Amino acid sequence: MLRNPFISLTSVLLLCAFVISMSSCLKDNGFDNNSGRARIEITDAPIDDPNIKSVFITVVDIKIDGKSWAGFEAKTSFDLLALQKGKTKLLGEGNLDVNTHTEIVLVLDTEADSSGNNFGCYVEDIAGVKRKLEGGNEFVVKAKGSFETKKDQTTNLLVDMDLRKSIVYKSGSTTDFQFVTNAELYESVRLVDKANTGNISGNCSDGVSASDKIVVYAYKAGMYNQNEKFPQGTSQVQFKNAVSSSAIGTDGSFSLSFLESGIYEVHFISYEQDVQGILQAKGELQLNVLGSVLNLQQLNVVAKGTISLDLLVTGILFF
Repeated sequence: MLRNPFISLTSVLLLCAFVISMSSCLKDNGFDNNSGRARIEITDAPIDDPNIKSVFITVVDIKIDGKSWAGFEAKTSFDLLALQKGKTKLLGEGNLDVNTHTEIVLVLDTEADSSGNNFGCYVEDIAGVKRKLEGGNEFVVKAKGSFETKKDQTTNLLVDMDLRKSIVYKSGSTTDFQFVTNAELYESVRLVDKANTGNISGNCSDGVSASDKIVVYAYKAGMYNQNEKFPQGTSQVQFKNAVSSSAIGTDGSFSLSFLESGIYEVHFISYEQDVQGILQAKGELQLNVLGSVLNLQQLNVVAKGTISLDLLVTGILFF
């Protein structure tokens, strides 16, 4: 018996339409058959210098495990200092092999920004003067940490570049800046999976310390000691081992964002300006925790949770 050629052709066309439809669905969902997906954002912890208005960086490439990542689409410039207290900037989103990945590298252009203007990476001081951060047109910043991508899942990653520990004044200068050494820079840029992070936030009311500025530092429990108040390392960074920090706002508010789950301690440091306008740490604030029995040296941060603190300054232990 001869088969109806019309029926056969119709079946073939229907099958093709089904395959195309399924392929389209896979693309719409952002996955292919052998990949997961990554979304990479960047944030900052504040720099404790009133003479700095902005810190711009220009990213030209993102490399994961040594290979350029297709999820990063184009050269981009932005003010990293504006990304504080939970604010982030999306750097890229795209497919990535299912695997455990051990390295993310940001490639920076210090010479020219995304519009071709001088400079690619620079500090803008309060007078509006651009102070170039040296490094050439392929200066690399490695983020400390690893992450896993899973099939048909999106991993939301965050690069936290702590500017306070990343740039310092050039030797002998009170106006020009430079990146810290490569080893110190690696220690100041952390990589976290946002799904595994929580926050510490609240209000600190101060009527006794006469501080020009207050900064709260978060440490892994047991990692803070009195040596932290002294400049350390080649670049002489204070509070070098803090995981994150937050400047206290004029309204007393603070937010330590994207802390990986674990036990933390927090320390509130009082600063005063010297004759050159540079902030100098003068002591650690003594605090009462209001309406709570929380121990500031044993704060249990859990994923997607927030610890809220209401604090009253009662005194200061001078350094």
